[in-house]
Amino acid sequence: MDKFYIKDLLLALKAELIRFRFWFVMIFISVSFLVLGAGMMWPKNYNTSALMMVDMTNIIGPLLKGRAQVTEIDRSEQAREVIYTRSIMEAVGKEVGLITNNTLPEERDRIIRELRSGVEVKSEKNNFRITYVASDPDKSFEVLNTIVNVFIEDTAKKKRSESLNAYNFIDAQVQSYKRQLELAEQKLKEFKGQNLDGTEASVTARISQLRNEIENLKIVIAETQARINIIQQQLGKEGQYQQSKGKIDDLKMRRQAMITQLEQLLLSYQEGYPDVISIRAQIAELDEAIAEIESSGDIYSNNTQVENPLYEELRKQLQATNVDLQGHKRRMESLVHLQEEEYERAQRVAANQAELSELTRDYNVNRDVYEEMLQRKESARLSMTLDIEGQGVTYKIQEPASFPLRPAGLNFIHFAIAGPVLGLLAALGLLIVYVMLDPHIRSARVLQQQLADVEVLGVIPHFHSPLGERLLRKDVLLLIFLSILAMAAYAALATYWQITYA
Repeated sequence: MDKFYIKDLLLALKAELIRFRFWFVMIFISVSFLVLGAGMMWPKNYNTSALMMVDMTNIIGPLLKGRAQVTEIDRSEQAREVIYTRSIMEAVGKEVGLITNNTLPEERDRIIRELRSGVEVKSEKNNFRITYVASDPDKSFEVLNTIVNVFIEDTAKKKRSESLNAYNFIDAQVQSYKRQLELAEQKLKEFKGQNLDGTEASVTARISQLRNEIENLKIVIAETQARINIIQQQLGKEGQYQQSKGKIDDLKMRRQAMITQLEQLLLSYQEGYPDVISIRAQIAELDEAIAEIESSGDIYSNNTQVENPLYEELRKQLQATNVDLQGHKRRMESLVHLQEEEYERAQRVAANQAELSELTRDYNVNRDVYEEMLQRKESARLSMTLDIEGQGVTYKIQEPASFPLRPAGLNFIHFAIAGPVLGLLAALGLLIVYVMLDPHIRSARVLQQQLADVEVLGVIPHFHSPLGERLLRKDVLLLIFLSILAMAAYAALATYWQITYA
């Protein structure tokens, strides 16, 4: 598109403007008043907003770090979901008087939807802004303040409720684990009271001690038996030239030897020791035998016989050694019996060890959990105290709501200013569209481009007669006067409406 075509187009617009000058002015005036009328009918919306701050810092937090947790609910990113809930909207409706106990369910739902549609929540870093839009400034201001108050109160109530529920739950768990711990402790106490066999370590030590004593005693018995064999051999070599002094002396010597051995045993053992009991029984038997011989009168029949001192000494040693051998054997029997009892005791301890381990494990687990739950109970109590005192995460009004003095968005003054501009643009726009869509040829260059084989000889310009020019000037003056008059009426109407209603 070259400059000649543009020049022809502007000339065509001028010609059509002169031709449709009355329609141009009528469209200009009509569109202007239509826009002004739309501004008069445009609904007014009053916005009221409040900036909420999420206060998460206080002096108590660092002091109780690791000991108490502040209930975390409804951060700034969750405020939208909380405010839009039906419970919040219904509470706001009741506070402002839009909802009463006699309100029908359908009407209640409509009011809640209307309140929800007017609320807008926008996040601003860690803060968030609550905005409410209404056609009445009083309603906008009152509803927004009610929303803020209900939201803060509901949040604090939820925090206190959750803290209290958490404390009650943990307290119930503490009581439950306390009963379980007492039951486990009672079972462990009863088991230990009924099973006094000791531990595996003590039983093993006792068996090892008895085994060592038995092994040592076996060596002693072997030595005693060897000694007896040697004495018997010596007695066989020594001839007995005469009979013994008598049975009574022999029994007395055996009795004296046993008494001596008894005294030695009493130095190391008590009366209930098996060897002590055995020797006392042998002494009692010797006393009965001596009493029987003395009562028979045979004691005096052999008193005149000659004695062999060496033989007599060997005989005494043999008797004493036999007594020792008998005592060692009885002690061996007692130790073997004790060892068998210890083996049985070891089996009982091994059988009870699994149950003892299970009872101990249950007790330890319940004790650890109980102690942990006690700490958690204290933490929950501190957290509940913090929430009751209003500490921790709270919402504060950073920027309170201000009463809306002017409506938000497009006002009447905007329509009043835009009316003449839109009227002029509408008239020019229609004129341009008409020129662009008109099939008449208005440019010689366009005709030359369409008829490439035909040469254009010349262009006949429009002829303006003096009469036509005078009539055009009259019409233009008349249209200017009408336009000024219409704009004056337009300005007067806009000013009146702005003062009276806006």
